Amino acid sequence: MDGDIPVSLNQPGTVALSALSIYAFLILFSRLVGPRSFSQLTAFDFAVTVALGAIVGATTTGGAPLANGITGLATLFLLRWLVARYRRKGLTKAVDNSPLMLMDGPKILPEYLERGKITEADLLQSLRKKGITQLNQVRAVVMERDGSISVLRADGPLDLYLLKGVKGHPSTGEKHIDPPLNRD
Repeated sequence: MDGDIPVSLNQPGTVALSALSIYAFLILFSRLVGPRSFSQLTAFDFAVTVALGAIVGATTTGGAPLANGITGLATLFLLRWLVARYRRKGLTKAVDNSPLMLMDGPKILPEYLERGKITEADLLQSLRKKGITQLNQVRAVVMERDGSISVLRADGPLDLYLLKGVKGHPSTGEKHIDPPLNRD
């Protein structure tokens, strides 16, 4: 029949073997590179994870030869390991976002909300999730490198070292304007 797709009797076995093999190598490479491989995803980490998914998918379904899939996995995990190793030597700026100060005390910093592509509604949701009931309970709100939002409460002293490298914090030298909605 002309419209039928020919199916080899050994094709399911080949796909199963490819799936098991690529899974085993995915686990092996994950263990070699370390736990950060899939936790706290930065933009770079997310891109690598998507690429890994594409490789695993193509290899397990027979769309790519097993050797190519394993080589692709090894290359991406090597790249991930190299980036993790050299982050401390200045590579961070090239592959990671910088943390942004979204609130300085009870003052919302709209220019940094805009930089982080965060709406005021997103910010308020994060505050509510952290149990904030009054803006004066906030010491600082930071959008972290991985896109998560940290809320530092005003109920105790704050070691300013925790805000090291946060764009928009006065210690970074970047000044932010006092928006009209924050003025008394």
